[in-house]
Amino acid sequence: MASRNSRPVSAANRRGMRLIVVVVLIMVIALAVRCRSLMNKNETYAQQIDLLEQQITEENDRSVNIEEFRDYTKTDPYIEKVAREKLGLVYPDELIFQPAS
Repeated sequence: MASRNSRPVSAANRRGMRLIVVVVLIMVIALAVRCRSLMNKNETYAQQIDLLEQQITEENDRSVNIEEFRDYTKTDPYIEKVAREKLGLVYPDELIFQPAS
C-alpha cells in the first residue's frame, strides 16, 4: 500500500512554494510598515486631541470670565468707578484735593 505523500516534490513545486512564501513575507512586511505608520498617526492625532481639549477648557474658562465681567459692568460699583476714573465725576457734597503744581 503506497502512501499519497510519499511522492517526491518536484522542482517546480518547490519554486512555487518558495515564491508563495516570498510573496506572503512581502505582504506581511508591507502590512507591518503600514500598521506602524498608522500607529504613529494615531499617536499624533491623540496629542492633537489633547491639545485641542486643553484649548477648549481654556476658552471655556475665558468665556466664564468674560461673562462675569459683563455682569460686573452692570453693577453700581463698576459704573461709579468708571465715572470717577474716566469722566472725573464726583458727588455734589464730595471735596477733591488736588496737588499743587
